[in-house]
Amino acid sequence: MENDHDNVRILVIGAGVNGSICATQLHDHGVDVTVLARGERLEHIAREGIVIENPFSHKRTVTRIKTIGELLPDDMYDYILVVVRRNQAPDLLPVLAANHSPNVVFMTNNLAGPGEIIRALGKQRVMMGFVFAGGKRDRDIIRAIGPTRLPGSASPFGELEGTVTPRLKRLVRVFNRAGLKAQISTNIVDWLATHASGVAVLGPMVMKYQNDIKALARSADDVRLTVAAMRESIAVLKALGHKIVPASQRLLAVVPLCVLEFISRLLFKSRLGEVGAAWHVSQAPDEMRALAEDLREMVIASGLPVPAIRKVLDMQ
Repeated sequence: MENDHDNVRILVIGAGVNGSICATQLHDHGVDVTVLARGERLEHIAREGIVIENPFSHKRTVTRIKTIGELLPDDMYDYILVVVRRNQAPDLLPVLAANHSPNVVFMTNNLAGPGEIIRALGKQRVMMGFVFAGGKRDRDIIRAIGPTRLPGSASPFGELEGTVTPRLKRLVRVFNRAGLKAQISTNIVDWLATHASGVAVLGPMVMKYQNDIKALARSADDVRLTVAAMRESIAVLKALGHKIVPASQRLLAVVPLCVLEFISRLLFKSRLGEVGAAWHVSQAPDEMRALAEDLREMVIASGLPVPAIRKVLDMQ
């Protein structure tokens, strides 16, 4: 079998939590990886490396890694991983369109679908996937749950039309060899929409409590509102022709609300809820607002009444 690590070249655009986790794991497992960052973040990585601290054990690692400050048209990589906030991705499209690397993988929250990306880059270059970690950046330190600490299934990656191609198999193989749990998805657009719809609901609710998710957990009324809005978001996605994936998300439509409220309250009270959800919301209020607007447009397009979603979105 071909040794992918011998010749694959990867560029990671974005040096926040997930870009940093992804890049350091690839680097530590022998992959030729470069990070694109800007400003003070670029200067710090070039000078001090990427510093990551586990928020549970407080163990730190420092990784020296190649960096660049811009992507030139003739810079060639086997894969470009775009690991930025949903609202930051559009600004990168002209730069990516001018570059000729064949495979651009968008690892962003995406509720609106790939239409804007396709118009800029063409369908043949675009792949999509999800991230591997959760946490926050405190100045120059990444405090994050790494890929081995996140519960649930592996992160999905896929082609826009659901085909299983050699380049997709190779990417997933490279990730897994680097300790980044990845799997092939034949419904990546729907998977990302399902996930992002939940983020679009949870974000405003957490922001209402100044990012104190435990305070949200103590409000029975707002936990109930959150769960009801998430259930309505599943109906909106279905009305617009989306498949609900992963299958576990379909439980939102059938499990009694009281059970969902109980489970949500436990998650919101946990350290995992704080690190995996509240920390991200606190760092990305601009992304939360962008996703909420995406959901608002989908609600209008669906024609459904969805009173809980409308109440949540009116908090913006």
